[in-house]
Amino acid sequence: MSRLLCCLLICLLPLLSHGLEVGETAPEFELSSLPNQTPMELQDFAGKVRYVDFWASWCAPCRVSFPELIKLRAEMGSENFEIIAISVDEKTEDATRFLRRFDPQYPVLHDPDGKVAERYDIPAMPTSFIIDRYGQITMVHTGFRDGDIEKIRTHINSLLAEES
Repeated sequence: MSRLLCCLLICLLPLLSHGLEVGETAPEFELSSLPNQTPMELQDFAGKVRYVDFWASWCAPCRVSFPELIKLRAEMGSENFEIIAISVDEKTEDATRFLRRFDPQYPVLHDPDGKVAERYDIPAMPTSFIIDRYGQITMVHTGFRDGDIEKIRTHINSLLAEES
């Protein structure tokens, strides 16, 4: 009985995790881009509304979110908005193989040791953060289901409207 209780408590620990919340300042980071390994930082996109998307090649919902995010970025452009995708795949090859299927036209960075994902306290894949022009987290989104892109689009449009 105590073994079962112990296992149950271990399984529930992630639910108790604090995680980053709306209103907090987004942690800065520097990671290399894929495929060319150019160093990039969150502050490189300061002044824009940013959608920071943590994903992995093995993540089934990520295969659904990527085409939707590609359409969103094409629709919104990059003048005041940017998507920054962060792969947590350990192997670069896994991430680049995934990217060949989708060819996103926005920055894709690589976090092979998971240090940035750890700082953002990612509970599941995908997890994304919408960050306003001032660096504040305004939305945290976990998973990806039908209809989610509409909520995301509406939130981003409201930020762009209030900050222009």
